[in-house]
Amino acid sequence: MASCLPSFCVSIKPPQKHYIHRAVQVRAQSFGDEGRSSNIVDANLGVLREKIEVLKRKERLQRSSKRESGWNYVGGYDNRFKREREMSHFFELVGLVCRGFGFTCLAGTVCLFLVSFFFHLIQ
Repeated sequence: MASCLPSFCVSIKPPQKHYIHRAVQVRAQSFGDEGRSSNIVDANLGVLREKIEVLKRKERLQRSSKRESGWNYVGGYDNRFKREREMSHFFELVGLVCRGFGFTCLAGTVCLFLVSFFFHLIQ
């Protein structure tokens, strides 16, 4: 009973698309014409390049002025702070070792005292 009725067995063809290939117009121009170009995109690119150059010049000027001493002086890496931090860590470590050794000696001494005390009580 799995027969196909003729009204439901219609083959559907995909529509054929016709592509029209248009020739792309390419316009050649020199690098110097970008700021004066009639194309708005090329003109905007020229303006953007000019602004980037101005920013680069400002950054170079700021970097060179930071090397001089003045109100905006930025000092280089100071090794003194690193040395002080390492020394404080070293002294903390030495203190921890000394406390551990001292506590061990004190606990051993107390144990020996208690053992000898109980030994003398028994005799």
